[in-house]
This record gives sequence, C-alpha cells and structure tokens, in this order.
Amino acid sequence: MRKKICITGASKGIGQAEANLLGKHHKLFLHASNLNSFNNKKEDIHYFGYDFSKMENVSKFAEELKSKTDSLDVLINNVGVMAIHKLEDFTDEDIHKMISINLHSHILLTKKLLPLLLKGKDPHIIFMSSMSAKNRIIGESVYAATKAGIMQFAHALRYELAGKIRVSTIHSWGVNTWNDVEGAAILTPKNIAETVEFIISRERPFLVESIELGHENHWNGASAPWSPK
Repeated sequence: MRKKICITGASKGIGQAEANLLGKHHKLFLHASNLNSFNNKKEDIHYFGYDFSKMENVSKFAEELKSKTDSLDVLINNVGVMAIHKLEDFTDEDIHKMISINLHSHILLTKKLLPLLLKGKDPHIIFMSSMSAKNRIIGESVYAATKAGIMQFAHALRYELAGKIRVSTIHSWGVNTWNDVEGAAILTPKNIAETVEFIISRERPFLVESIELGHENHWNGASAPWSPK
C-alpha cells in the first residue's frame, strides 16, 4: 500500500537514507532545517525547511504540511543533533538546542500532526531514540537525557493511542553519519532505513514497540572511543 510519509531531518544521514529507500514506493513529505540542504529535488516530493531549534517553526511546518495533505500515514521523528562534552564544557546554548530539537520538537510536532495521522490508513509514528537512552556514556549526558525522554514519551503515547495509531521506537548504537572509515564496526544509515521499512510494513495487530540495533562487533561500554578524556 502506498503510504503518505513525513520524515523530519531528511536531507542527510539517516533521514536521507530513509527517504531514498521509502521514496521508491511511497509519497514523501521531507523536512530539513534549511531547504537549501536538499539536493536533486524530485517533482513528486514535498520539501520543507524549518529550524526546529525555534519552537514557532514546528507550528509553521505543521501548518504548511496540512496545506499539502489532508491525511498522513507515517510520521518519522528523525531530526536530531548531537554534541559530546563533559557537562561543565557545554554552553547553555548547546544544551538548549539539543533539548529543543531532540525532544521538544518531537513532542510538539507529534501533537500537531495527530489530526492528520488519525485520518491516515493504519497510521504509525516512529521515534528515533538511541542506545544512549539506556546506557551510561561519558560525554553524552545531555544527549542521553533527550533520547531517554523520547523513549519514555513514546512508551506512554503507545498506550494512549492504542487501537488508533501504532508507535515504535528505534534504539541504535553508533551510526556512520560522519564518514567513518570503510568497514568500521558501526551501523550505516541504510541499516536504520531498512529497519523503518520493516516496521511500517507489518500488518496489525503486530507491532514493533521498540527495537535495539547494533553492529555485531560494535563498541559497548562506559567510555566510548569518542568520549572526552
């Protein structure tokens, strides 16, 4: 079934991989912080540029999206930023930006798009969390707080919307969005996109509530190779 899918943070990394894969069979509505970050735009795809570090832009995006479609089948809350520092080295602006984009915007956008999703065919919401939400990684205190917040928000929302909208959460270890060396023990954006495709293709009443993803040789511990010393 051809679905109407909205992907936030879709101009690069995981979001771009999701768009490339899902665009083969579905109608896409793609968000990025800046329209200019989309390359090789296609005529059958709707593109939007809004910086979600400013909450008023979440509302503006939702309103523009509603002007393009009267229903939505899948919302993939993918947009996110990551900064790795000891807490004492974070700027107040860094903390505000991470919480705004990674947590606040996901909650607010989901609320504002519920009317469209409730009109969709077998609607589904997917949140991109992280294994940081479940672990203790030096340098990721603020990032982990945002991802743990998304995890718990999704858990509660899943039961609130049960029977109406399915809610899934993806928790992954490191994903190669920074052009790591080829063959590194790290997931690729395509791995995440393939997982999303699997999740939204399941028929009711089957639901992937949450799923953990990792490379078979991935690092797992308290101090990551990239943690500040």
